Amino acid sequence: MLDQAPPPLDAHALSAVKDKVVKAKARLVLDHPFFGMAVSKRDLIYDYNTKTASMDAIGQMRLNPHFLAPLTVKNTIFLLAHEAMHYMLCHSTRRGARDPKQWNIAADWVINDTLKEAKVGDFIEGGCHFDGARDHATEELYADPPPEGNDGGGGEGGIGLDVGDPTDGNGNPLDESKIKELEAQAKIETIQASKIAKQKGKLPASLERMIDELVNVKTPWYDILERYMTGKIKDGWSWKRPNRRFVGRGIYLPGVDYTPRMGPVVIGVDTSGSIGQNELNVFGGHVNRIIEQCNPESVTVIYCDAEVNHVDTYEPEDLPIKLTPHGGGGTAFEPVFDYIDEHDLDPEVVVYLTDGYGDQNNFTSKHDTIWLTTESTEFDWGTVVEFDVDA
Repeated sequence: MLDQAPPPLDAHALSAVKDKVVKAKARLVLDHPFFGMAVSKRDLIYDYNTKTASMDAIGQMRLNPHFLAPLTVKNTIFLLAHEAMHYMLCHSTRRGARDPKQWNIAADWVINDTLKEAKVGDFIEGGCHFDGARDHATEELYADPPPEGNDGGGGEGGIGLDVGDPTDGNGNPLDESKIKELEAQAKIETIQASKIAKQKGKLPASLERMIDELVNVKTPWYDILERYMTGKIKDGWSWKRPNRRFVGRGIYLPGVDYTPRMGPVVIGVDTSGSIGQNELNVFGGHVNRIIEQCNPESVTVIYCDAEVNHVDTYEPEDLPIKLTPHGGGGTAFEPVFDYIDEHDLDPEVVVYLTDGYGDQNNFTSKHDTIWLTTESTEFDWGTVVEFDVDA
């Protein structure tokens, strides 16, 4: 027999929970103004469908009254500050295609250690903890989890998966422009809250350092590219076929059991001399990881200076891609798009690596295009992302 969810709290019990939240918010404003302001700006929704508590990308905090009921006021202070920090630190939009559970654990390590060090309320038993996590970025702890870190032991990490997906209020995925807008708004709120707390002498040094790093950080180009490409993933595709390496010799062997999640991808490479092997190595390393996440049908790499001078096509069994410069003459981008149309490639997305000095504003294309540019950002069309080889 399946476990049934408990019925909603009666009116008296729900009123007691809401009163506790009001007291917790008031204590935060008085004792911890940074967190008090952060919580006060959030929409609080009492939601029995939320397992414990959660924070989504647009700043809605959802609280399950059943989870709140046994908590003390100090526990509730900790919980509200914890969820608000997920928003302030943009954990939802920064996650990209990373595993939600492990990302949630890494984010909780950072937040919980910060709150404990700042003596904000009482830590909730069952939560994640790693001493010293406040001195690390969530991405760092995700990539290299500390063996001594406590993941909460709750099966989902801590008290539950409380970092919401990067979606709007209706559950629709956010596009890159909206993500940038939300991250900018979160930074503004963070700066305002930190100034108020600092004026009152109640901004912990560790939090001040974290805020400074957050406000001044530049989102890496590969994170932006990853968000963009994973946003095009389609569910429910399947694809099985013979191994094409042997078909030409009349030998039919099973191919890779591969399930593409997006259509073909085209990568344009400016080989006029501005993009060298070092840039290609850095670009290729990150792009191969993104391709692994997206599982495109195929990847076509088109090398072009003033004209297309080399093309490599990668099918699933050929991945990862290997990039080597070809050419070295003048610069023109239009030949790549002409090649795409002439060969009916119909890519899901075109990613073009260049220094940005070319004929991009002398033509347009119907194809969804990302310009990864090492220098000039003067593009009249497409999505422009600055490529920093050291980022």
